[in-house]
Amino acid sequence: MKILQLCHKMPYPVLDGGAYSLYHTALGLAGQGADLKVFAVNTPKNRIDPQIIPDEFKKKTQFECALINTGINPWKAFVNLFGKQSYFVERFWSEAWNSRLISILKEEDYDVVHLEHIYLCLYIDTIRKHSAAKVVLRPQNVESMLWIKYLGNGIDPVKRLYLKIAAKRLLNFERLMAGKVDGIIALTGKEAGTFRKFAPGVPVISVPLGFDFNTTGRYDFQKQYVDFPVFYHLGSMDWAPNVQGVSWFINEVMPYVLNLCPEFVLRLAGKKMPERFIKRQSDHLLVDGEVKDSLAYHEDKAVMIVPLLSGGGIRVKIIEAMALKKTVISTTIGAEGIPTTNGKNILIADSKEEFAHYIVKCSESLGFCREIGENAGKLALENFDCNSTAHNMLQFYKRVRQM
Repeated sequence: MKILQLCHKMPYPVLDGGAYSLYHTALGLAGQGADLKVFAVNTPKNRIDPQIIPDEFKKKTQFECALINTGINPWKAFVNLFGKQSYFVERFWSEAWNSRLISILKEEDYDVVHLEHIYLCLYIDTIRKHSAAKVVLRPQNVESMLWIKYLGNGIDPVKRLYLKIAAKRLLNFERLMAGKVDGIIALTGKEAGTFRKFAPGVPVISVPLGFDFNTTGRYDFQKQYVDFPVFYHLGSMDWAPNVQGVSWFINEVMPYVLNLCPEFVLRLAGKKMPERFIKRQSDHLLVDGEVKDSLAYHEDKAVMIVPLLSGGGIRVKIIEAMALKKTVISTTIGAEGIPTTNGKNILIADSKEEFAHYIVKCSESLGFCREIGENAGKLALENFDCNSTAHNMLQFYKRVRQM
């Protein structure tokens, strides 16, 4: 099957959940025998030199990218208020990218064009005009719901008003685009249900993100227990819900935890680390910043903290941590979409008291953490192997093509 995978960002380096999703989806599809081409958005702000992408990946995916300036332009954002399109979406339109997409569609006859984000639905008319391929949307989440949840947590009033307008327009766009595609592959069952309501006549399934277990060949699963316990948070800090959650944890949770567990130390890592977090470094907060190799960073750490207060979709870093047999302490929102059982393969905490309870318990019992971690590894292997998820996606493509 010939598949064109359109990506809203660069799939490499794998420094955040978005890149992780794109990269492992491509590897899974190629690994299942798909004739795959990846065409990605590169941006001036976060420009990635295509030369750093592994040759094997480029060969498997016929990788190509082109620039779109998706940066926030205050004037354009203001002018957008007088239009009808969400500025979130509008930023992803590019005549140059569209022109290259037309050329790609003319060069090959694709069976499926796979859109990796709702924003890329801007190009549906182009695809329909220049290809007979079925169009399948794989939204990273219900994007409008993510922003609506984010609005409820201490946002500047002016910014809140603007984001409320943009989020409402985005919701309308999602509803409209859901009815224009031939199929939708949601990340979770909950989001699949939402898209079924958006477009009752469009086939929808849920297929979670996958983890490439082949990458753990040289990984030392016991190293995390050498200097036990090491608590850490790893997440991209250019994603607003991560910044929001970490701010809450540092300001509200940590002081409470330190009263009960004075030896507690949190390591904080991720790209685009805010200066205010760096300035807060102390004996109890160590900021490691951007991580080049997430697998290596995980290796000597046992307990991952995920204090998300808003967001949508499925947390890639939790799946990765569970696959690496970590003990994850997460809010209910953070663990959404993952079939976990609190106290068995994850620890759920939604208040400072609950976080403190589990942090103390983990600090006092290596055996407890080891049991949670082992169970987490089993759950990840059963549900998130990228070859299995890619197989399910290909079966869905076949079903859509027969309709």
